[in-house]
Amino acid sequence: AFYSGTFSKNEVRKYWEAECLPPKAKAKAKAKVKAKAKPSGWEKKVREPVAQQEIVKRLGACKVVPVIKIDDPSHAVPLCAALKEGGIDLAEITFRTPHAAGAIADVCKGVEGVCVGAGTVVDPRQVDIAIDNGADFIVSPGFDARVARRCKVRGALYMPGTITPTEVMTAMAAGLRYLKFAPATNCGGLGALKSYAAVFPDVAWMPTGGVSESNIAEFL
Repeated sequence: AFYSGTFSKNEVRKYWEAECLPPKAKAKAKAKVKAKAKPSGWEKKVREPVAQQEIVKRLGACKVVPVIKIDDPSHAVPLCAALKEGGIDLAEITFRTPHAAGAIADVCKGVEGVCVGAGTVVDPRQVDIAIDNGADFIVSPGFDARVARRCKVRGALYMPGTITPTEVMTAMAAGLRYLKFAPATNCGGLGALKSYAAVFPDVAWMPTGGVSESNIAEFL
């Protein structure tokens, strides 16, 4: 009250810290002030994948998703560019080699208009690696609750592999409606898919495994 109107609060605080506080308290006060001085915008920005419904539209329009295993990183961009030129603007690059993350990044930067997904994803760490490098959807050999949760957090479409009705129902219980059916030709092929469609009408399927140029017309 004595200093009211004579000195500002900041001037009073500085005088108190300089003349009245013991040395240890001064150091603590300085450290406290220093800790608050964080630069704005220091948080790391997290990449967001393309909206799931947009991916679903593109999958429905293209109908074919090449599953790509990259052994030579230099092949990724020319291969996806050739696919794009041929009318296929989707690609699933699998985590079957150590070059997957780099290949996803290269294609996303080097081939305009191609939507890249990551395949053979088996743990949440790979989900983050794939999305941070540009992947917009995630495919795995089977359903994994950890991967499903991470994809939900990151906002990415997740398509796990399913074969049995139990696996399908487990994936559906996690809120998934777009599922991979694999290995398709070894597990009943088109006949099995037709039977499943009658039981699970809300599920859309992506058959993989054994689908080739000779039989692709059956699945389309």
